[in-house]
Amino acid sequence: MSIPQKHLDELQKLLGKVQEAAVDEVFIYGVTSRTGRTLRQRIDDFLIDRSSVPIAEKAYFFQLLATMIHAGIPLLRSLKILLVKTENRRLKRIIATLGHDIEHGASFSDALNRFPEIFSDSQRGVLRSAEATGSLEQTLYKIADNLERQQGLQSKLTAALLYPVTVFIALIVSVGIILTFVVPRMQELFNENTIEMPPITRFFLTISLWLTTNWWLFLILTIFAVIGFHFYVSSPEGRFSWDFHKLRIPFVGKLLRTIYVLRFVESLGLLIESGLPINRALEYVSQSIGNEVYKVKTYEALANVQTGSPLSATLATAPFLFPETVTNMLAVAEQSASLGDISIKVGRHYQHEVDDTLKRMTTLLGPILILVIGSAVAFFAIAILSPIFSLTTSIT
Repeated sequence: MSIPQKHLDELQKLLGKVQEAAVDEVFIYGVTSRTGRTLRQRIDDFLIDRSSVPIAEKAYFFQLLATMIHAGIPLLRSLKILLVKTENRRLKRIIATLGHDIEHGASFSDALNRFPEIFSDSQRGVLRSAEATGSLEQTLYKIADNLERQQGLQSKLTAALLYPVTVFIALIVSVGIILTFVVPRMQELFNENTIEMPPITRFFLTISLWLTTNWWLFLILTIFAVIGFHFYVSSPEGRFSWDFHKLRIPFVGKLLRTIYVLRFVESLGLLIESGLPINRALEYVSQSIGNEVYKVKTYEALANVQTGSPLSATLATAPFLFPETVTNMLAVAEQSASLGDISIKVGRHYQHEVDDTLKRMTTLLGPILILVIGSAVAFFAIAILSPIFSLTTSIT
């Protein structure tokens, strides 16, 4: 497997500056004592230990680790080099702990098992299989490639949602300012001149009066609603219901279903190509897919596969979740004993479909937002200006 030149250049820089004692006081989980630490260190520990590791950081970790192993650098030495390079404090502590565990006899996959919140079940599973088959380098490259594509998809989703979310927040803030500051002043003017107000104006005045006198109640209700929703989606039933209804949202639901199918086939292909049996692969996929509805369906497929039924047959019973194109291609893959390879190819197809869908959504959102904002402005203009026109007419 050829190595990109940028990774070789990066490796040369690292090898030039790494020294065995380059890292001062690296924290190792389970080894470094937490007693006697200052208040500031305890606060740092609390924040670091509860922070996540960005997908881009993990992709770079696996990519550079694979590059160093390809260059003939032992795994333990590679981790020490990465320890110097890594700037993310959470990942730095994890790498130090991995190096310590491996130095004391643990395998790489066993060392990763200490951090299930950072490294997924499927990643740890394929690495365990890779260690057994001697294909660690190739598997690390595959994981890095998979994470890079996830990062790319995440970036595109963020870019697509940034504009509409920003506009929506600005609209809500503007409405709040109008209702709490502008409308009350207009009400004083209307009352002084005994102007007969249309229903739409009276509606806004009622809301404005309630907000200005009961703002504390509105704030409490909002806080309780947010907390209640959090607890609801944290329960198994609530999480399943929320995940199901997300899949039915117009336009957005179709995009989400495409993304989950992409995750399913990509993870399945990576796991099977790494030598895992389909039963174990489906178990790992169910834990990493990120949606309770797809998780339940994957468990159902796992149970049926264990009794001898084809995977495609179970997935075909849920065309809302798995399109017919996917199940047909998986059926062909099962017949030709190439499930891993075809799953990866199906994933590439769905990657392009997600990209196209995001482009179309971004193109359509502009006119839709203009229409929504224009309607809101017109609504407020009619509510506020029509009584003023009436006042002007009466004075004239």
